[in-house]
Amino acid sequence: HTKSRLVAAFRFSPSTAHHIPLNENIVIMKVACAIAAASVPLLFVFGAEANNHVERKLILGGETVPAGTKTYTVGLRMFEDSNDFCGGALISPTHVLSASQCNGFGDIRWVSVGSHYYNGTDDGEQIKVVAIMNHPDFAEGSSDYMVLELENATSFQPVKLAAADDSDIKQGEWATTMGWGSMVENGTQAEELQRLNVELWSNDNCSRTLNINDTMVCAGGIKDEDACSGDTGGPLIIESPCGDDSKDVLIGLTSWGYGCGRGHPGVYSRVSYARSWIDPIISGTCFA
Repeated sequence: HTKSRLVAAFRFSPSTAHHIPLNENIVIMKVACAIAAASVPLLFVFGAEANNHVERKLILGGETVPAGTKTYTVGLRMFEDSNDFCGGALISPTHVLSASQCNGFGDIRWVSVGSHYYNGTDDGEQIKVVAIMNHPDFAEGSSDYMVLELENATSFQPVKLAAADDSDIKQGEWATTMGWGSMVENGTQAEELQRLNVELWSNDNCSRTLNINDTMVCAGGIKDEDACSGDTGGPLIIESPCGDDSKDVLIGLTSWGYGCGRGHPGVYSRVSYARSWIDPIISGTCFA
């Protein structure tokens, strides 16, 4: 096995961007919640190989998601009817979980929830973003989590979050990654939501190939089957065996890798690791 996915020469500094006003209605903020579990130190130094990292924008070798399904999948965009430049997942009626690095790809002013298409307003709900909360430990691929607060609640049903005890992730199990990236490297984006099944790796096995830590989970590794940076922030899920979207479980967010479809595993932000940070935000008990 070998496979890939990541943010390449991306050098976003959360320490300086947490408090930058996007406009009069949107402010990026650092959430000052204490994380219940002690932070796990990085197992590797991110930097020496960083020049080989590339932004993720595609789903290669996948298939079109049936319209009207997986409606918890979210697109991040600058304007109400513009193209999505990152993905995300609806985790409460008023909150979207995505990758913190997406702050470096464009102004996140709107989200499109429940849409089958990567631009326009023909379906789904387009809702303004009123607050952006980055994980306080985000740094070049590690702790790559971001929560967006929406101006009003959506009618679409949120996806279930992975259990905090990590019991939803099992080596060798198949997961599904989704997004609107192009289906050939350097090609145009897919107009319709795409999906790809990828096999989960243990961190022990993946660490022999990539520099990862406990905030990450690896999946995939088959040549010409991958996700890329426009898919960044999009959901990695364990699908319900009975095809019930309400029972799908969000285990990861597309984060990084080496190239697209080159036979390296893709790296996703591990949702279970961040539950102690996410839960107080969506419950309203933690404020920036």
